[in-house]
Amino acid sequence: MSWGKAASYTLGIVSSLAIFSAILEALGYNPATSIEGLASGSLGTAFLASETFSLMAPLLLAALAFLVPFRARFYNIGVEGQLYVGALSGYLAASHLGGLPAALAVPAMLLAAAAGGVLWLALPLLMRIRLQVNEIFPTLVMNFIALDLVNWLTAGPLKDPRSGNLQTPPLPTSTWLPTIVKDTQFNAGVVILALAALGVYVVMFRTVLGYEIRASGANPRAARGAGIDVSRSIVAVGLMSGALAGLAGVVVISGVDHVLAQNFSPGYGYQGISVAALGAFHPLGIVVSSLLYAALSVGGESLQQGSAAIPIQLVYALQAIIVLSVLVVQKWIGDRGLGGR
Repeated sequence: MSWGKAASYTLGIVSSLAIFSAILEALGYNPATSIEGLASGSLGTAFLASETFSLMAPLLLAALAFLVPFRARFYNIGVEGQLYVGALSGYLAASHLGGLPAALAVPAMLLAAAAGGVLWLALPLLMRIRLQVNEIFPTLVMNFIALDLVNWLTAGPLKDPRSGNLQTPPLPTSTWLPTIVKDTQFNAGVVILALAALGVYVVMFRTVLGYEIRASGANPRAARGAGIDVSRSIVAVGLMSGALAGLAGVVVISGVDHVLAQNFSPGYGYQGISVAALGAFHPLGIVVSSLLYAALSVGGESLQQGSAAIPIQLVYALQAIIVLSVLVVQKWIGDRGLGGR
């Protein structure tokens, strides 16, 4: 990324912390103590750091699922629904893979989850390609269908009869994402997110397909004139987006929860849009922004247990302030031609 975008992160975060500090001061809280509590509450111990990285995984994958089609002007607002269906597909596959060793069961579960995400995006994708129907409304509506489907299944056909919660029986242990660091939540989801970010970067910026995708998004008419098949680019980003969204769902249920439960996602698919924007719609920038988002969330939850507790709503406000501050600074830098190359 250009030095201007890098500078926008620094200026945006500094300005957002200044605004946040002023708000805390006005409400009678100690800004320094609260901000230090957010940092130590997210990365202060190995266990807290593992919680931060575990939360980072679905956020990053959801952000990538929005970013990839965005580059081709395909606006996938349905990442949340694809995430739910990916988790459901992964669970259904995993529930029949208990007899297999983890080396076979886990990859099979991940493939099933990716396929579920792609399947849920298939209809809006076909509507865009064949009928030229704008994808925003279909993908958004299918979020609610997916949520209701999972809610119905976890309250009825798939509900664990031994549990009072609306959830499925636990996944077979052979399908749990392997733990990397003992007694923490560091699991293979961290590896998946690293491979996903690197893979998207390579595809988008180091391959002919990535060039065609970016050209199709920058100027579809010029891309067609240069012989690029814009429809092919949209299909390609749709397949990648659905797969990433499906993986975002399964890393939650297989890496942390080990069950498929109602409302297991607090809105990862929607938060992914903010994370992508904060990451300047660049796969490497999203690594930083998803870590920041996760750290604020985990730090905010941890802060509730200490003497310097502040309302969790203020932490959510800080997330929004940071995104808005960075975007405003990026626009200011861009309008003045200071962004560099």
